[in-house]
Amino acid sequence: MAKLFHIFEDDLAELERILPQLADALTPILAQPEGSNRLRAQIRRCKAIVSNVRWDYQPHDEIEIIPADGD
Repeated sequence: MAKLFHIFEDDLAELERILPQLADALTPILAQPEGSNRLRAQIRRCKAIVSNVRWDYQPHDEIEIIPADGD
């Protein structure tokens, strides 16, 4: 059974803000042919994890539209 953890909205927003900045800072390293594939894969995985937390591990295409007027 998976253990669930709690993250506050402000903390998640900060992670979402910081992750692209870290990726940008690593651009010179990512531009080098040696070893950059692993680092790129790790950055993509971090991005996916943060996205999963933001969307509560639900697929983006499974949404429910609830009209504002209640109809």
